[in-house]
Amino acid sequence: MASPTVATPAVPLHEQPGIHARRWFLLAIMCLSLVLVVMSVSGLNTALPTIQSELEASASELQWIVDSYAIVFAGLLLSAGAIGDRFGRRRALVAGLGVFGLGALLGGLASSASQVIASRAVMGIGAAFIMPATLSIITAIFPPHERARAIAIWAGFAGAGASIGPIITGGLLEGFWWGSTLLVNVPIVASIVIAVLAFAPNSRDDTHTPLDPVGALLSLIGLSALVFGIIQGPEDGWTSGIVLASFLVSAVALSLFVRWEQRSDHPMLPLWLFRDRRFSTGSGVITLAFFVMFGFFFLLTQYLQFGRGYSPLEAGLAGLPIALTFIVFSPRAATLAERYGAGRVMAAGLAVVAAGFGVLTTLSTDTPYLVLAGALVLLGAGFSVTAVATGEIMTSVPLSKAGVGSAVNDTTRELGGALGIALLGSIATTAYRSSVELDGVQLPSGARAAAEESIGAANAVAGSVPGGGRIVTQAASAFTDAFTVANTMSVAVLLATAVAVLAFWRRRGDEPDEALVEEPIEAVAAAYGVELIPVPAGEVRE
Repeated sequence: MASPTVATPAVPLHEQPGIHARRWFLLAIMCLSLVLVVMSVSGLNTALPTIQSELEASASELQWIVDSYAIVFAGLLLSAGAIGDRFGRRRALVAGLGVFGLGALLGGLASSASQVIASRAVMGIGAAFIMPATLSIITAIFPPHERARAIAIWAGFAGAGASIGPIITGGLLEGFWWGSTLLVNVPIVASIVIAVLAFAPNSRDDTHTPLDPVGALLSLIGLSALVFGIIQGPEDGWTSGIVLASFLVSAVALSLFVRWEQRSDHPMLPLWLFRDRRFSTGSGVITLAFFVMFGFFFLLTQYLQFGRGYSPLEAGLAGLPIALTFIVFSPRAATLAERYGAGRVMAAGLAVVAAGFGVLTTLSTDTPYLVLAGALVLLGAGFSVTAVATGEIMTSVPLSKAGVGSAVNDTTRELGGALGIALLGSIATTAYRSSVELDGVQLPSGARAAAEESIGAANAVAGSVPGGGRIVTQAASAFTDAFTVANTMSVAVLLATAVAVLAFWRRRGDEPDEALVEEPIEAVAAAYGVELIPVPAGEVRE
């Protein structure tokens, strides 16, 4: 009698010699893909004044050039992560790169603001597939003892990309037209696609978990409406009809999403993951860290260009200390977390960031750059703890759900960033409008109202009237004061978060993982791809 055939379990990717040998090269490719996504947000902010002048774009159109990308990106992240888990993360990455490159090509050749808006939405679709795929592939190809370091390097480039984007964009604007800032992505995307197809393995969820189309639709509606409301709040007013309607739609859709995921046999986002305090605390730290980080970058660009008179390239180079420090310290933060505990390191890092913002509360228009650079170094060193938070998220999810874990990590970044830009930007705008005083210059009522609305408008008015230099000086002083008000708010948020993380982690102590204690063993086994073998009553198996 022939012996029965026993299926041999697949060898994990990180144990396959060929993949193990090229894991660091693949990490570089994943980080380059990630930097493209992050740079497309921060770099575009630098190009907006040029786009406005060359395409005669309105203020509303400029806003939508930025927001169309963010809304689509945030709304699709969870669905894209789940699709990558189901059908293959390499396929998701290649498809995302292709869509992202197509959007960049269309945007770079656009001749109107509406075409740029549409192309940016296409880029957002591609980015939603790229970002979670890169982190989930890294998680699969690195062995457990190297995984935290690899994730930390990835997180370092995620933060540094926000600073690299303005430098590259500023350099391109010095010698080329605005479209070059988008077209530069096309050859880079083509090179990455070739490298991914040639060297990257097709990591996927071997349990073949069915997709969750209802959950995907509800998350898309809920997250997109939430981000839209956050973005429009400062523009239309937080109590305006469209903003309140957006928040209402978001609340209903996300509530239905939670109820559906709790009852679904194959949820897109297993909610029991949030019972693991590594997962929930890591998500909270990333949300609040990127809240202050994105809000800071949004205001810093205006402070450097309008408050200090830097060119786009000079403004980009001025932010270089935070990028370099972030890259250097992120892997070291992971090492410190292994030695002293993730909770202590995250709390200490947030306190360092708060110290950096404390320095930034003393800024004036003539503060020496070395003072600003010192503050940026503190921010880069402290923000490196987001690498620890990302590691906490990814080590708390099974490898079969790496795409979903990565998508949650990325979604918290986007939500935190959108909130930071909206709320800290709104605080700074309110402070500017209440303190600006344009004395000694005769202006038409319309021009005066515009100059008192924002520092960008004040600089535009100053270029068209006699005695404009005084307007620039007074507006720069008022905006710098507003910038310090926002920085003071960031200090308060960071210190409160640091205290909460430390207290939460101490309370955790040596408690067992609640997700494994409270979740039915069948659900946990399915998530980890483990087959349960029923044991007859009275029989014990070793």
